Amino acid sequence: MTFNYFEEFSRKVGNTPLIKLKCQETKNLSIYAKCEWHNPTGSIKDRAAIGMIKKYLDETNGKTHILEYSGGNLAKSIGQICYHLGIECTLVLSSGSGNSLLKELDNYGVEIVLVDKSEGFYAVIEKALEISNKKLDYYFLFQHYNHANILSHIEGTGHEIISQMNEKPINAWVASAGTGGTLMGVYKAVKEYTSDVELHLVMPKELPYGSEQPPNGLKKYAGSGGFGLGRKQYFLEKEDYLINKQWNYSYEDTLYEMARFYSETGIKIGTSAAANLLAAKQLGREKGKDFNIVTVFPDAGTIEEWLDVETLLSEK
Repeated sequence: MTFNYFEEFSRKVGNTPLIKLKCQETKNLSIYAKCEWHNPTGSIKDRAAIGMIKKYLDETNGKTHILEYSGGNLAKSIGQICYHLGIECTLVLSSGSGNSLLKELDNYGVEIVLVDKSEGFYAVIEKALEISNKKLDYYFLFQHYNHANILSHIEGTGHEIISQMNEKPINAWVASAGTGGTLMGVYKAVKEYTSDVELHLVMPKELPYGSEQPPNGLKKYAGSGGFGLGRKQYFLEKEDYLINKQWNYSYEDTLYEMARFYSETGIKIGTSAAANLLAAKQLGREKGKDFNIVTVFPDAGTIEEWLDVETLLSEK
């Protein structure tokens, strides 16, 4: 039963649609978006979760308890998979995590450890490391350093995009850092296909990539991965000289873009997708309609994000 579930879940991950955006603001631009809410739990994080848990199953060494940290979507993926596999699971999250996520994880029987949101996301990672050092019988996935994470985007997301572009060149890849797995994994795959592809990084205005500012508890768009104090993502740090430009957007910017895109298309996207779209549009206006830009829509947004959209619009 366990093996069958994992195999069935794995088959449902990936092969998500790549759509050319045709709304009013992009009709004269060539922007393509990979729609990741078609994955089983509704986000791109299913890809990394499957890759890392498969690695765990291959090398458990008797460890029957998984430990990980998350900004949101990965927690949902890991929680559901562990529940169905009968694997005990501890997840470290920010105290700013949405109630809908916490309730779902509780239903999966996940042990949840919360870290004060004012300490920033890096403190969440540090707490997971602390637990890992104390609980030697726990298997720590450690997504920011787990090669199965980036490999899932080289072999999965990246190769899918190449196939779906039907031999059209990919002139730019636009995505947020997060762990750096999606950003750099897809880039590495695409670079073999279009050697001069540009790499564009999207980050929160509240705490950009490489910022020397201390961590803060400000709301940021989902999965953005800003660390503060000059800290950088491992998958990106040694190759960040490849970045053509960093684009920064506030949480409020992304809420407005979610609302605009939904009103024009009827398609719901989350804050991270909205940030990626804002960057892709700005780049497209600079480059023109013959410049093919590919980005990713990691999810369709959380309950809490859409409530924030409603609140923002009602106060306007």
